[in-house]
Amino acid sequence: MPRTFIHICFSLVIYFLIILSPQIPFSVISLLLLLSAELIDLDHLLSKPIYHPKRNPFKTHFLHKNWKLILLVSLVFLFFYPISFLGIGLISHLFIDFIYTKYWLKKLNLI
Repeated sequence: MPRTFIHICFSLVIYFLIILSPQIPFSVISLLLLLSAELIDLDHLLSKPIYHPKRNPFKTHFLHKNWKLILLVSLVFLFFYPISFLGIGLISHLFIDFIYTKYWLKKLNLI
């Protein structure tokens, strides 16, 4: 299953869990901000080949290499509604990439 599909599904699950909370109002803009966090994967288009299952995104993609800065900015975004959904999306995206890199690739002995 492609990782992009997993990223989007994970973001949607997080979003629907958040909107079940009565304190947070539902908004299409917040959904778009959450899903726009997937744009961080545009750096794959500059890689050759575009997708390679053995590639570590934190070492090869320039937007992922700066994961500490992205994580810091995402944490700041959490304090401002509706931009907080962009922060949640970026944090979840980096979390899924971390899980994929640390556990899935090592489990398959690909790195």
